[in-house]
Amino acid sequence: MRPIGNRHVRRVARSSFAVLFLAICLTLVGAGMPAHAQTKQPVTWALTPLPPAMLEKDGAIVGYGVDILDWFAARLPDYQHQKEIIPLPRLVKTITGPGTYCNIGMNPTEERKKFLHFSEAVLPHLPVSLITSPHREEQIKPFLNPDGEIDLERMITFGKLNGALRSQRSYGATIDAILRRNINNPGLSFIGNDANFLQLIALGRLDWTLYLPAEAEYYRRTKLPGEIFSSWHIAGNDHLMPASIACSKTVVGDAIVAAINTLVKDNPDMPWTRFYASSLSEQDQIRYQQKLRNYQRAPGSSLSQVIDQ
Repeated sequence: MRPIGNRHVRRVARSSFAVLFLAICLTLVGAGMPAHAQTKQPVTWALTPLPPAMLEKDGAIVGYGVDILDWFAARLPDYQHQKEIIPLPRLVKTITGPGTYCNIGMNPTEERKKFLHFSEAVLPHLPVSLITSPHREEQIKPFLNPDGEIDLERMITFGKLNGALRSQRSYGATIDAILRRNINNPGLSFIGNDANFLQLIALGRLDWTLYLPAEAEYYRRTKLPGEIFSSWHIAGNDHLMPASIACSKTVVGDAIVAAINTLVKDNPDMPWTRFYASSLSEQDQIRYQQKLRNYQRAPGSSLSQVIDQ
């Protein structure tokens, strides 16, 4: 038998090393990024057009609510995030269907807790306020309490200022109770669409209405950018109300809510609230920052569970 030369041994060794190296590379690739990507659990963010938090623009949904959920999604890299536009009437049915859905802004009730996981309050925001013209300030002042808050019921029963409200809308427990007691007051009008109330105030055909401050500022910016309106806190309302993130009652939904709660705890300055603050008027931005600082010093002390205003 012919002896094996050194050159042949080296060639065999190099070939064996190449095969081994290729095998290692394939193993690393198989156990690396593609496999990691495949293990990401999918979650769909349900986006409902509710200006200015979420509104359709050029086929997409934009707004401060989308910016906030993007902030959280960017810090949840273990999930595959998708967005889907879902009309409000189909929201609950969709997020309780197959898969894992999450939605920002849906506050918890005992009934909802049975089929959804809810985070802690992620966005303390200003409650429904009285919106009027600055020219009405002298007429408004007699109805202010010592804290500078509107006594809404006293103003309504006075009967000299005309207000318009959207029919079938809940303005929160405190205000709804006042409106029920004064439902037949001739100074109150209930109208199906409230998108044009600011125009009526600007024209002097209406004295006041009720909006969420961000909502009022959205209508001002889009319809009457040259006008200024006053926003007044209503006595009896908490100064901030909560907004939570709700997720499907799945293992993945539970894990996402837990991760969001950790992010809220680890970021007590709540940097995502700047998206909401930018949607407010200058007057309300000042009010919001004051109330938010009070809340951050004592979380939860000034929040009420006001549902779906």
